[in-house]
Amino acid sequence: NCFHVTQQEMFEMNPNIFSISEEIVVSDSSFTRLNNHLRNEWGITVEEIPYREISKMGGLLRCSTLPLVRD
Repeated sequence: NCFHVTQQEMFEMNPNIFSISEEIVVSDSSFTRLNNHLRNEWGITVEEIPYREISKMGGLLRCSTLPLVRD
C-alpha cells in the first residue's frame, strides 16, 4: 500500500501524520488529497486538525509529539 506524493506535497510535509492506531490517524486538515485517499481507499479514520502554523517551525505532527514508547 503506497501513496505517492507530489514534490509540492512533500515540501508541504503531507506524509507527516500521526498514527493513533492501525485504524486512526491525525492529519493536517489542508492535506485533502492524502486524507481523502486514507479514508476512501484504505478505510482509515482521519482526525483532521488545523496545524499549518506548526509547520513554520520546521516540523509537523510526528515531530511535535512526544510518545513515551515507540516500537
